[in-house]
Amino acid sequence: MCTRVFNNWNSNYLVTARNMDWMFTLPTSLFIFDKGLKKTGIEVPNNPNLIDTDYHNPLNWTSSYKSVVAMVGDDCNGWAASDGMNEMGLVANVLYDSGTTYSSTNNCTKKQLSVLRWLQYVLDKFILVKEVVDKFSQQNIAILPAEVPNSEGKQATLHLSVSDISGDSAIIEIRNGQFEIYHNSSFRVMTNEPSYAKQLIMDQYWAWQWSEQNTQPSHTIPGGPYSTDRFERATFYLNHLALAKDENMALAQARTVAANASVPSGYNFTNTDSPNISNTLWTTLAAHRSQKYFFINANALNISWVDLKNFESDTPTVKYHLIFISEHDVTRHSQESGDLSKLFTKTSDPYKRG
Repeated sequence: MCTRVFNNWNSNYLVTARNMDWMFTLPTSLFIFDKGLKKTGIEVPNNPNLIDTDYHNPLNWTSSYKSVVAMVGDDCNGWAASDGMNEMGLVANVLYDSGTTYSSTNNCTKKQLSVLRWLQYVLDKFILVKEVVDKFSQQNIAILPAEVPNSEGKQATLHLSVSDISGDSAIIEIRNGQFEIYHNSSFRVMTNEPSYAKQLIMDQYWAWQWSEQNTQPSHTIPGGPYSTDRFERATFYLNHLALAKDENMALAQARTVAANASVPSGYNFTNTDSPNISNTLWTTLAAHRSQKYFFINANALNISWVDLKNFESDTPTVKYHLIFISEHDVTRHSQESGDLSKLFTKTSDPYKRG
C-alpha cells in the first residue's frame, strides 16, 4: 500500500516522503485543522448488531497544534486520516500492515481510539517522537478496527510512523491489541510487510552487503513491486545520497527515492486483490522545519503544496481543498499547482458527520 522514507542525513533540511498505493482510487482531500478543536476517538457505528458497551469509553481531546492532513473518504462513507504534519514539524503516516491484530472493543480499562483517527490524535497532541513513544508505551489506549472508506469493506489494518524536527523516528505496530514500538533515528524506511522486526533484519543484511566490511560489496538491489523489494530499494538509495545543501535539494532527494519505490500507474503484473501490490495514487513530501507540505497526484504532472504558516485564525476552524473527487475523475484540480493556501475554504469538521 505504501512506502515511507525519512531523509534525515542533514538535520537542517529534514524531509519525510510517503507513497499511497491502493487497488483503486481513494477520494482524497487536504484539510487544515486549527488548534483548539475538540475531537473524539470514536464514532459510534449505526449497526444494530453492536451493543452499546462496544463503544463506551472514547478518547476525547482538544487539539493543541494546527495540522495539514491528507484525508481519504467522503461525507457519505466517512473519513480516515492517512498522512499529515503539524505546525511543530511532527509528521505522521499510517500504512497498511497485514499483521495488525486489534484488541476487543469491550476492554473497559482503556480509552478507545478508532484506527482511522489515530494519526489525527498524534498530530493534535505531540511535538516530538519521544512524546508519542512515551504515550503509547503506557498501553492505555485501545485502537479499534474500522473499514477503509470507499474501499468495498477492506479493513484498515495499519501501522504508524512518526518523525520530527530533531531527526528522530519511530514505527508503531499493533499486535494482539498491544503497541510494539521501534524507536531509533536510523529507522528511516517503512513498507507494508513483513513486520518491522523482520524489516530490520533485512536492513542489516543489505547494510553489510553495501559496506566496507564486505570485501566484495554488492550494490545490486531488487527491482520488483513487492513490499520487501521497495524497502530494500528505498534503503539503498537513501543510504547512498549526497548531503543535501538546502531544503529544495532535500525535497528533491526524498521525492526521487519515493518515486523509485512507487508502483507505476497502469501497472498490471498480477490480478491479486492485495493492496500490497497496487498502483501509487499519490505522494506527499513534508518539510519538517519550514512546515511545507507537498502533494503529488500520480495521475497529473503538477505539484501542489501548503505552507502551514499561511493559516492563522482567531477562532478554531477547519478548512479543506479537494484533490481527488471520485474514482471516475482522478485528475480533477490537476491544473492547480503551486501554493494552495488561498484555495482553502471553511468547511464542517469531517470527524463530526450528521
